[in-house]
Amino acid sequence: MGTPGVKAILGYDIVEGLSVEDYDRWLWDVHYPDLLTNPYLDRVVLNTVVRPVTTTSAGTAAAGDTAPFERIAELHFADHEAYDDYLRWFEEHPIPVERSPQGRSTFHFYMLCDAREATRTSD
Repeated sequence: MGTPGVKAILGYDIVEGLSVEDYDRWLWDVHYPDLLTNPYLDRVVLNTVVRPVTTTSAGTAAAGDTAPFERIAELHFADHEAYDDYLRWFEEHPIPVERSPQGRSTFHFYMLCDAREATRTSD
């Protein structure tokens, strides 16, 4: 059945004019450490889009521009209660605006998902 969990997924671009190097320095040295001070966040996974994929195991994926953003981040939580606690924790411990994504990230979506993983089992 897979391991259940909850994750927030965010699709975004780096704002125009900010170098990838400067953005990544802020992301890894400032933003992720700030996020991970929240005890309800289990982990962050960063996915950098390499290219759109148009062929799948069942045939063809959607035609057209399938990657309108540069990155997808995943914020992993144990369950919905942990996500709610995560939000409450940041209400009490806000990240200062100068350390936040404001002016650095252009968000295309932010969604909360029920997640289940299927993994290969060994015989």
